[in-house]
Amino acid sequence: MSDQDAIAIVGLSCRFPGARDTTRYWANLRAGTDSISRFGTDELRAAGVAPDLARRPDYVPARGVLGAGDRFDWVFFGYSRAEAAR
Repeated sequence: MSDQDAIAIVGLSCRFPGARDTTRYWANLRAGTDSISRFGTDELRAAGVAPDLARRPDYVPARGVLGAGDRFDWVFFGYSRAEAAR
């Protein structure tokens, strides 16, 4: 087989905060979309963040959030139930 007869099969799949698939991911990149979620005091309290931690000046109440987190196969990736719940 020569290089001229070679073929490449390329696939891409992803899931990121604010992007459920590659189409949305690339659209977000092109648009400069910020997909980081920011949380207020009530949301932090409901999530169990200690009030003294949330008041610290170096605490950043933000993170990337993936949709459909309940569909994450934590067993396959070797996480404990507690780790997967975070």
